[in-house]
Amino acid sequence: MRTMKLKNLCVITLLLSSVFLIAAFSIKPIDGTITDENKANCSNEYLLKRTFLFGRVQNLNVNGDYSTVEPVNLRIIFSKPFQFFHYTTGEPITFSNQDHGIILADSFLLGCFTVVLPINTNSIAVMNTTMGTILIELYEDKMPITTANFIKLTNDGFYDGLVFHRVIEDFVIQGGGYYPNGTEKISPYGPINLEINPSVHHLDGTIGMARTSDPNSATSQFFIDDGAQRHLEPNGSDPYGYAAFGRVVKGIDVVRAIAQVETMTKYGVMEDWPVNDVIIESVTIVSS
Repeated sequence: MRTMKLKNLCVITLLLSSVFLIAAFSIKPIDGTITDENKANCSNEYLLKRTFLFGRVQNLNVNGDYSTVEPVNLRIIFSKPFQFFHYTTGEPITFSNQDHGIILADSFLLGCFTVVLPINTNSIAVMNTTMGTILIELYEDKMPITTANFIKLTNDGFYDGLVFHRVIEDFVIQGGGYYPNGTEKISPYGPINLEINPSVHHLDGTIGMARTSDPNSATSQFFIDDGAQRHLEPNGSDPYGYAAFGRVVKGIDVVRAIAQVETMTKYGVMEDWPVNDVIIESVTIVSS
């Protein structure tokens, strides 16, 4: 009897999974470019993009043709290009109400939704590593001091040939300060003042500035969050917080792969250094 119930449960689960997958991927993808047709539905400051959402949300707010929710434990998948993000708390997500997704008791989303993404003129950093390419939107509109420092160093070729010297899975991958032989590289521009914007959070794929206990000591070293790290924001593990100044828009899989490499202590004191160096081959800035 117990075996039969378990078998029936497995069959039901497989059937439900099939239904959801068919619903998710049989719908024709929406072109995300702004046209006269969708300009009528949203301002030209926004872009529509097709996604698959599943997980818990809260505070559903319906406003005309669009709804906004705050993620609690939400996964979001973009198909073109394929990207996977895990939201816990932080940035709200807005989506069209004219969709085939399911909303259960205003607390759960499942299915295909057309989300609304802001359009801006922020630069993209193209970071080529020995494990793949990472594209990062730099929040010039929200973090002008920190992004200007990063862009200036990038345009100087400062990061080319440096390594990710501190890698901790489910935390961060950190680089921008050391050569493969353990020699430190110092920024010619010195430290910058800590810059915090309350609307920028340490979410999955966020890039932030590393520093010492002095809040105004960041120079060139940066880290990318492997998973949301909200304790890095002000009044978390540090009262001042760490400057977050952008987010991965493509290549989160590369971040995951780097975060999972085997590490060791190198050069006597450098803990969590990859056994096989992960090198930043080049970083270039693409501006719109």
